[in-house]
Amino acid sequence: MEIILEDIGKRFTTGWVFRGINQHIHSGNRLAITGRNGSGKSTLLQIICGYLTATDGKVTYTYDREVITRDNIFKQLAISAAYSELDEELTALELFRHYRHFKKFLIDDESAFLDLVDLQAEKAKQVQYYSSGMKQRLSLALAMAMDVPLLILDEPTSFLDSTKRDWFHEVLSIYGKNKTVIIASNEAGDIKSCDQVIDLKG
Repeated sequence: MEIILEDIGKRFTTGWVFRGINQHIHSGNRLAITGRNGSGKSTLLQIICGYLTATDGKVTYTYDREVITRDNIFKQLAISAAYSELDEELTALELFRHYRHFKKFLIDDESAFLDLVDLQAEKAKQVQYYSSGMKQRLSLALAMAMDVPLLILDEPTSFLDSTKRDWFHEVLSIYGKNKTVIIASNEAGDIKSCDQVIDLKG
């Protein structure tokens, strides 16, 4: 997935969050979006995802030499973020089955997915009884294992301990291959594999 940001700006009633963002994200590259809290990292991600409309500028998506419209970009991406909530009345396995109705996955076996997310022991529990770290791990695994060309991650390790941060990088290295990956974070470890950076000054 190739993405071109042309003079992107976003304004709310309180004023401009950012203006004049230009970036060419080549297919298979990894982009980091950094900046202090409130600088607009999540806002820019939501514009790239098509969830928000930019006040200024244009986002162009190209996949397999075909231009993808903003209305259809959701079919080509997976996202793990605080604002993409999980259905907490379901179990991890039920969520995996549910998501597979809408997107293809790079992993088919249900037991293998539970092994991937390290939730075999909790497979009968509803998500509402998971810890914050377990919920984040499940959200990340669902996103990273989807067979889509664009992967969006917002603060991916915020609730993970050091062991599970290693898990995140290992899973990303396996399931992030050949994908365009965009990560919003101020954690140096989260973005160490990125080749491009947008630093939002706020």
